[in-house]
Amino acid sequence: MAPTPTATVTPTQTPLPTATPTSGGSSWVTGVAYKVGDVVAYSGKTYSCLQPHTSLQGWEPASTPALWKLI
Repeated sequence: MAPTPTATVTPTQTPLPTATPTSGGSSWVTGVAYKVGDVVAYSGKTYSCLQPHTSLQGWEPASTPALWKLI
């Protein structure tokens, strides 16, 4: 009996968004690496980053006071 051939799958990586936070306050986006002092706009308010992190859904500035300070 001959062995059954198997397919090789090569994983691909999806690039992260390239939004660049600025002192003017770009819109908050998931998948962005924010650093301390970055300023973002979210739901009509402005927030400053308190600790470095990569944003995830559920970590919106209004929901994570450990990561974002309303300014």
